Amino acid sequence: MKRHRVFLPLLLVGMAVTAADSPLLLRKPRRLEAAAELWAALEYPVKRRAAGRSHLLVRFAAVPSAERSRELERRGVRIVEYLPEGGFAVAVDDGADLDSLDIAAAVRPRASQKISPYLKEDAAPQDETAVVEFFLDVEREDSRALLQEQGFEIVDHPDLVRNQWLVRGESWRLRELAGWDEVSYVFPGSGELARGERVRGCPGAVTAFGYVGQSAAFVGDGWDGPGRGSAQLGYFLEQLSRKLPRDAAKQEIQRAMLEWATYASLTFLPSGGAQSGRTLNILFAPRNHGDAYPFDGFSGVLAHTYYPAPPNPEPRAGDIHFDDDEEWVIGPDLSRYSADLFSVALHEFGHALGLGHSDLPGTVMYPYYRRITQLATDDIAAIQTLYAAPGTNPGDGGALTLQIQSPGVFPYTTTQSSVNLAGTVTGGSGAVTVSWSTNRGAAGVAQGGREWSISSLPLQTGDNAVTIVAIDEAYVRSSRTVTITLSSGTIAPDLRITSPTTASTYAATSPAVTIAGTASHASGIARVEWLSARGGSGLASGTSNWRTGTIGLQTGSNEITVTATAASGTKSSRKLTVSFGGGPDTVAPTITITYPTSAAVVMYSASISVRGTATDNASVSAVTWSVSSGKSGNAAGTNFWATPEIPLLVGTNTVVVRAFDAAGNSSWRSITITRR
Repeated sequence: MKRHRVFLPLLLVGMAVTAADSPLLLRKPRRLEAAAELWAALEYPVKRRAAGRSHLLVRFAAVPSAERSRELERRGVRIVEYLPEGGFAVAVDDGADLDSLDIAAAVRPRASQKISPYLKEDAAPQDETAVVEFFLDVEREDSRALLQEQGFEIVDHPDLVRNQWLVRGESWRLRELAGWDEVSYVFPGSGELARGERVRGCPGAVTAFGYVGQSAAFVGDGWDGPGRGSAQLGYFLEQLSRKLPRDAAKQEIQRAMLEWATYASLTFLPSGGAQSGRTLNILFAPRNHGDAYPFDGFSGVLAHTYYPAPPNPEPRAGDIHFDDDEEWVIGPDLSRYSADLFSVALHEFGHALGLGHSDLPGTVMYPYYRRITQLATDDIAAIQTLYAAPGTNPGDGGALTLQIQSPGVFPYTTTQSSVNLAGTVTGGSGAVTVSWSTNRGAAGVAQGGREWSISSLPLQTGDNAVTIVAIDEAYVRSSRTVTITLSSGTIAPDLRITSPTTASTYAATSPAVTIAGTASHASGIARVEWLSARGGSGLASGTSNWRTGTIGLQTGSNEITVTATAASGTKSSRKLTVSFGGGPDTVAPTITITYPTSAAVVMYSASISVRGTATDNASVSAVTWSVSSGKSGNAAGTNFWATPEIPLLVGTNTVVVRAFDAAGNSSWRSITITRR
C-alpha cells in the first residue's frame, strides 16, 4: 500500500539509532528501551476495534502551520495529541494519501510504550485498578464498548477527565489492553479514585497544538534549555480571585513557586507585565477568557497551564489560568466542591516549568489533584531531571551555605504570634538575595544579603515549617527548612458584628438582612458561618473581614448566630436577634438547572451530578433533589448548588430539584435521563 511505501524507509533509519537519540518515542522516560525493541514496523498487525483509521506517532520536517494542519485533515491525517520534541500522535484514515506531507519519522506505538512502569508485571492473576486513557478522537461509546468486550469492570466515576476510564481487571489484561490501537496510555488509579471519593481532575497542560497526554513526563527542555541548569523567571499577577483576599491568594501562589525553587535552581521575580518575556502570567477568570480553552463553570476544570517556550510561543508560554467560577479556599476544604489554591497552584507550576503528569498516585503531578503541602520524592526527582539541584553549581566563590543564627535552636517554640530570624550566607558568587515562605501561607524577602534578617515573620498556632532560600548572582541557591511552633492554648477567636448594628438586636424593614463584621486569632481564621433559628445557614465570604450573603427573615423574631473558627480549631459565636414586622414572604425562589444543559438526556453512566443556580427575594435556604426510583437528598450549596452522584436505573429516570426559602416557599425544575 502507498502508506507502507512512504513510511517503511523512515522506520529503517529509526532502527539504527538509540532511544536516547529519539526523544519523540520516549513516552515515560523512567522506562527506556533500545530503539530496535521500541519501534514497531508499520506492517505490524493493527489491533483495533473499528476499521477505517489507526494511530501513529510522527515527526514532521517542520512544525505544521494552521494551513498545513487543515491540509493534513483533507488528506486523512488528524493531529490528536502533542508529544515531546515536536512529535504528534495522529489518526490516519486507511488509504490516506501521505505523499509530500514532509513526514520525517513515523512509528506505530506498541503496548510496551503505552503501559505505566508503576503497573505490576505479575503473571499471576491479580486485580488492579487502573486509569485507561484513549486517544482524543476515539468516541466515548466506542471506548466503553472496547473495555466491556475485553472483560474489564468499569468503575463509573463522575470526576474522570474527558478521555479516561477507571477500570478493574487482572494485570495481564491491562497489558493486553494497551496493545489496542485506540488506547493511548494505561496507568495506576489512585486510592481516592478506587474508593469513589470526590476528586478534581487536571486535563493536562496545553500547547499551541492542544493538550499533552498522560504518556509524556516532560515537554521541552525547560526554561534553562538543554541540560540541567538554572533559570530566572518573572511572574505577573494579572488578576487574582474575587473570592479570596488578594494578599492571602498572593502568598499561596508565592509559596507554591518557592516550593519548586527549594528543590531546583529556579528564581522567581515580579515582572512588569503579562506580555514580558519569560514571565508566568497568573490569571483568574471565568468561562471565555481570551484563549482557545474556555472554562466550563462551577465544579468543572479548575485550571490550565501552558508549557514553556518551546513548544509554546511567547508571551503565552508558562501562563497559568484558574477558573474563577470555582470555590477557591485557603487551607482545609470547606465542602466537597472547594479547591485548595496552594495544592492546585503547586501542580500547575509544575506544568509551567515543563513537567507532564506523573503516573504515581500521591504525587503533586498525578493528574487528579489532592490536598497537599509539599512535593513528593517523585516530583523532586522529575524537576531535577530538567533543572540543576540548588547549590550544585559552586561558581567562583565555592558552594553557597545558608546559616540561621537567631533563634539558635530548632525546633523552636514561642507564645508570640511572630518571630524574628537572622543569619548569614557564605560562599557563592556576588550579591545574595534571601527569601522565605511558610507552610501556613506567608512569604517575603529578608532584609540584607550575606547578613540577613527577617522581622516579625507571622506564625499560626501549631507547627510552622519555615523555608529560607539564599540565591547568589549565578543563581546558585541554598535553603533550610526549620520548624517553629506557636502555642496559644485554647484562646478563642475575637469575633465582632459591625453591621447592620453593633448592638445585640436589630429591627429590619425588609424580609432579608446581611450581617458583616471582623474576626481575628493568632492562628488565623479558617471560616465564618451563620445559622438562623428560623431556618437557613451558610458560609460567610472573607475571614478577617467577613460578610454573610442575604439572610431571609420571617415575621417576628429571627435569632441569627455567627460562628468564627480559628485555624487552631477554637471557636467564638455571637448572636444577633433581628425582628421583622412586615407581612409574610410569599415569593418563591427561582431555580435553574445548568448541567445537564438539556431537559432530556441519554447517557451510559450509572449516576449523575446535577448542577445549577437558585435565587430569591430574600435568600435560598436549601436545595433538595429526588429521583423517580425513590431516592432523595440535599444538594450542596444554595445560590450555586450541586447534587451528589444520583444513582440511575436502566431506562427512564426523572430527577426533580427544589429550592426553598426560609419562609417555606419553593419552586422546582426537572430533567429526564434515559440510561442505556
